[in-house]
Amino acid sequence: MRSALVAVLAAALLAPVSAGAQSAPFAPLPQAPQPQPETVVVAPGSSGDEGISSFQQALLIAAGVLFVVGIGVLIARDARRNAPVDPRPPRPYETEALEGAGERKKRDARTTQKQKAAAKRARDARRRNRPVRK
Repeated sequence: MRSALVAVLAAALLAPVSAGAQSAPFAPLPQAPQPQPETVVVAPGSSGDEGISSFQQALLIAAGVLFVVGIGVLIARDARRNAPVDPRPPRPYETEALEGAGERKKRDARTTQKQKAAAKRARDARRRNRPVRK
């Protein structure tokens, strides 16, 4: 047992030492070399780049708006051209719904009684089919 421990300690001591750069990991970094400032020579008589004028900016904005509107017109025209056409005539109940929108149809007493009876049968069926609580 002791010989195994001695062998492990000897192997640990004989293991290669870490790299020299890792010996002080929290030491400050060396300073980078200072870059030389570049000198810019401006030719006499030129004032540099002034950019575009406000008139040119207005022309660019107007061209962009015209381009977007033109694309919108082309898309709308193509959509109207390719829209499906309904070949069948409107059904009677569709025209009644369009003409009398907002008017409530009056039901006769017989229809109301039938609907009430059907609702009562449905309630009774739901009651019969409820799970039994234990």
